[in-house]
Amino acid sequence: MLTALTSGGKQVVLTRQWSLANLREWRKNETFHCPECKEQVLLKVGDIVIPHFAHLKQTTCRDSFSEGESPTHLLGKIQLYELFSRLQLQTEMEPYLRDIRQRPDLLVTWRNEQVPIEFQCSTIPIARIVERNAGYHNAEMMAIWILLTPTQLQDSSSCVLTYRFSQFQQHFIRHIHSHTKEALSVFITYNPLQQHFHYLSHFIHLRGTAFVVCHSVMRSTHQTIPFAIPATPSAKDIEELTRQYLSARRKYLRSVIGYNQRGIHHRFLRACYELRVQPIQLPAWIGVPTFGQAAFTESDSEWQLLLIAAIRQTRSTPFQLHRSILQSFVKTFEGDSSRQLEACQSYVDFLKERRIDIYRLDQFMGKDFVLEILSGRFLAMHARN
Repeated sequence: MLTALTSGGKQVVLTRQWSLANLREWRKNETFHCPECKEQVLLKVGDIVIPHFAHLKQTTCRDSFSEGESPTHLLGKIQLYELFSRLQLQTEMEPYLRDIRQRPDLLVTWRNEQVPIEFQCSTIPIARIVERNAGYHNAEMMAIWILLTPTQLQDSSSCVLTYRFSQFQQHFIRHIHSHTKEALSVFITYNPLQQHFHYLSHFIHLRGTAFVVCHSVMRSTHQTIPFAIPATPSAKDIEELTRQYLSARRKYLRSVIGYNQRGIHHRFLRACYELRVQPIQLPAWIGVPTFGQAAFTESDSEWQLLLIAAIRQTRSTPFQLHRSILQSFVKTFEGDSSRQLEACQSYVDFLKERRIDIYRLDQFMGKDFVLEILSGRFLAMHARN
């Protein structure tokens, strides 16, 4: 813990303004007490470990105060506290919220709203995250979680990269909504040793939990509250996003037969067989990153081909399509049906706008339109944010 009360009742927050020598001298003549249980706590000042307070003996107060924190976690909390204080915002370190019996790392008051800040350095059960967010929701607060920067990102200078999100990490992706079809997804992490924020944004789903994303780095001194929103990708970044997306598409289509263990029972391969087309020969308009494509865990090539096959079975065209066909189609997939329905509608709109004849799989179309699609998506996302 980084907060305590002096014998006179004054609150102390251990920031970097205190030198180790001053802290060692101070503790000789001062006693410190826990802000919650009021029992005496010890000021620990080592040469390596971040200075902190700890209860002298076992106490039930440990249920509300997190002790045994890593030096990285302590350092990160201190730096974030200094950041918000520097922005002249009312900032509390480790406050106990009695109504919901929770203690966020920080509580920042911004525009008369209290915003809990959680700096998460370790993997914890997802149920605990859900429970804590529910508590904040009951208190009419919206918490911002910041993860410790993963090793893969710490030394990366790439502006665009492919990243596979763990199930744990997926719960910390923020969705910034606008008036467009799609929210801007942002994953924020912080590296206390480098004092850098790492952003992953502008997600383009590839397959499963893999995305091609924009990666940006911001010094802590440049951060704002609420946290800065990444800018629209540059033309060069969009070209690289397009290149990596198309590369992943080709790789999947080339490998789907070799790595398939279900044979003709594989829905995608069966559809290819019935439509008399090899996976690698799919036209470029099947497997495109339209709005909402992340609603499916399958690759765009897979779910979009299956949708084409389903439409063709009804002898319809995108212009004649009844929404009930899409509703029946999404029921065959796992996931959020409402989001998948919107993704299907976006793809159908794309087919109509391009006046694509879905009964001609040999219909040629240049691949530059993928670049055009991504450019349109990102411009729309930022237009009204």
